[in-house]
Amino acid sequence: MKPATSIEKVCKVFHAFRSKPSMGITEVAERTGLLCSDVHRILRSLQHFGFVSQNPRTKKYELGLELLKLGHLVHERTELCGVARPYMRLLSEAAQATANLAVFDPQEREVLFVEQIDSPAEVQIRLRIGRRVSPHATSVGKVLLAHLDSETVAAIVRDLGLPKITRYTITDPAQFEKELETIRLQGYGADREEAVIGACCMGAPVRNHEGKVVAAVSISMMAAHVSRAEEPQLASLVKTAGANISKALGY
Repeated sequence: MKPATSIEKVCKVFHAFRSKPSMGITEVAERTGLLCSDVHRILRSLQHFGFVSQNPRTKKYELGLELLKLGHLVHERTELCGVARPYMRLLSEAAQATANLAVFDPQEREVLFVEQIDSPAEVQIRLRIGRRVSPHATSVGKVLLAHLDSETVAAIVRDLGLPKITRYTITDPAQFEKELETIRLQGYGADREEAVIGACCMGAPVRNHEGKVVAAVSISMMAAHVSRAEEPQLASLVKTAGANISKALGY
């Protein structure tokens, strides 16, 4: 079904703010391909209802608090987060690390963090709920890709590439395919400073009642605190958390 023209324009304006949090009318128009007059009318209407706000000094527009309120309602009502939260707390305490929950957005082909439990340790690695990351350089991203069909993964690698984020990022398609196969065999994925220098993550799949992988749970910690000898133990904790969440979801 073809979307209503006016709604489509509003959605384009909202999407423009995903890549830049503060913009003027002209810049929004350039990013959306809309007329400045249309953008001005849309932003003024959204401002009236609190979905955007205007900086009185710069006159630029930003997303408003009403969106935060709506997003909070969605977050609180998400069954996945509610089910996963207690197991993530146990995981965070057992591993002395930050626990994360992420899902794959098939439309944008990105990984989205939907829940996080802070590490009880003094040093924390915060990834922020709602943050989107490229799927190839994080443990949760690799776990989620490892359980997609091969055609979808090939299209993602072809269209988005495997950009180098740190010197440890896997950028070779053949090596990346082998990495995904290893994840399927061992039941967990690891990010060894591939997304952030000094940080390591380990993630495992979460399945729904049909056995489909719908999320990935992970732990994040400083690389200095993880040795090769400790990885199997930490991986076991993550895999157990993933299995427990899956069981609670009916798997």
